[in-house]
Amino acid sequence: MPHTTEIPVLWSHMDANGHVNNGIYQSYFDEARIQALENEGFSIQEMREKKVGPVMVKAELSYYKPLRHPDAVRIETGFREMSKIKGKVVQNMFRVSDGALVCEAIFSALFFDFEKNRPWKLPEAFLEKFKSDEGK
Repeated sequence: MPHTTEIPVLWSHMDANGHVNNGIYQSYFDEARIQALENEGFSIQEMREKKVGPVMVKAELSYYKPLRHPDAVRIETGFREMSKIKGKVVQNMFRVSDGALVCEAIFSALFFDFEKNRPWKLPEAFLEKFKSDEGK
């Protein structure tokens, strides 16, 4: 089941064309990814203590509808194709006001050990959890 995050559109996110700047979309997706990891029990505090964390290596975004202030977005986040060190994060962003699909994103990511400067292997318990969500 995907994780759901709601984020308000701030006035400061608007560009000269009167809608949310496309660069802001990635910050919305970032926040939703971190909340989804936290919901999975992958504590940001613990990752910092272990000096490990997710690193995005590829981003694919498809934009469909504009966002404007005042509104909010609902982002559904799922984890797919997880291996011991990498996987994909699939996210869909919807406008709260009318439910319209605004943007779809696929991020390729890996977990990284910043102290050893190399990929970090996910704990088996998390791999199993992510694999159980594959078909959902």
